[in-house]
Amino acid sequence: MTSVFPEKPYVLYTLIALNTIVYIVTSYSTGFLYSTTDWIARLGYIPALLLTKPLEGFLRIFTAMFTHANLAHIFFNMYFLYIFGRPVERSLGHWRFLGLYLVSGVLAAVFHTVFIYLQGPSGLVIPSVGASGAISGVLGAYMLLYPGTRLVACFFLLFIPWCFEMLAGYYILFWFALQVLEGYFTLYSTIAFFAHAGGFLAGIALLPLFADRTRIMLLKRLSRARTLFGIITIVYPLYEGRRGLTPGTKAVFAGLVALLLAGTAAAYVYAATHPPVMMAAYRVGWSIEGAISGSDLAFVAFSSGRAHVIPFAVSTIPGQVVIEALNKYGLLYNPELAGRRVTLTAGQVPPVTLTVQPTLYTVRAFTVQPLRLVLTYNGEGYLAKALASLLVGTFQPVKLSGTVSLLGLRNPLPLLQAMALVSTVTVLASLYVTLYRDEEYVITPE
Repeated sequence: MTSVFPEKPYVLYTLIALNTIVYIVTSYSTGFLYSTTDWIARLGYIPALLLTKPLEGFLRIFTAMFTHANLAHIFFNMYFLYIFGRPVERSLGHWRFLGLYLVSGVLAAVFHTVFIYLQGPSGLVIPSVGASGAISGVLGAYMLLYPGTRLVACFFLLFIPWCFEMLAGYYILFWFALQVLEGYFTLYSTIAFFAHAGGFLAGIALLPLFADRTRIMLLKRLSRARTLFGIITIVYPLYEGRRGLTPGTKAVFAGLVALLLAGTAAAYVYAATHPPVMMAAYRVGWSIEGAISGSDLAFVAFSSGRAHVIPFAVSTIPGQVVIEALNKYGLLYNPELAGRRVTLTAGQVPPVTLTVQPTLYTVRAFTVQPLRLVLTYNGEGYLAKALASLLVGTFQPVKLSGTVSLLGLRNPLPLLQAMALVSTVTVLASLYVTLYRDEEYVITPE
């Protein structure tokens, strides 16, 4: 086999190298244990950016593919990519392999967006990172190409390693089942299970587009080759009888696909029938006593005339205080002020106590007294620009100055509906390829 395809998997090595370099850069300050939250916020895929800054949102899909959260995350991702990527690149060729890898990653992000919105609009602003979706596409292609390859799987049972052999088709199908079931049973997990499942189905659906049939046919013939006494090579006829996946494997796969199809259909119906929800992105600049300054990106969801600042979208406490103060006073949306510019002073606005969440598990309370607010609204009554001067604190209050500028305002439901449609087509295409065209691509049958 190496004499026919002697080239090394250069694309695979390049992908591993790029992922490693990015991880070194993003985790250098932590001793390479984990990437900083700042880097994850700058490089991670944030679905809401597709609404407010479409080009940046789309580019973030690719930067997120090369960014990893911690050492274990990148180690296991690169290990899986190395194990399964080598034979897939050999079967497809360099550029076809790269195309399948990248497009699978994009479709994984589409699935992630569709299913995470079912948790609510807040899911659209949580950054996600990792090459798992693209690697899942490689796994999907591998399951069709090499389901009969024997793999050694190892698990730890009471700290004792337990290893056994398993056909690749069964191992990968079991892994896919875990992604689907855990995705539904742990909707609020920090792991993007549906991105994994979507990338996996994308790899299967895309295989007919990226497959090199001549190369696959040669590999099929070589898989039947046997050497007699190390001298004469005999190529047996292609496997007669069943040459693809077993009926049992197809049945289990179809059942899991049906679960995902139900989810994409539900998302499509939800997007088509649900009342509009406006999503706004604001740039929040701030300074404390004129000495310390910073800038944040804040996301606000508007539904039924009420504004909801999405936690964790604003990375600094001063930025959260500025946007939460405006929300507390009901100043982020007011149809009666549409197209107007309003100035409020301390005598017109009473002090208020508000809470912010600097991290997922901590909450802090602040007393805020506005000194001066200059507010400008667009024609629909949404806050377009604000200049705020605030006293923050009780015993020794500090002066916090902030500027708020509207970057974008859109209804996410049409985008969700389009993504749900793309996800549904991908699911159906993967089902068709697996059930009816698997024999065209299987090199080592079960």
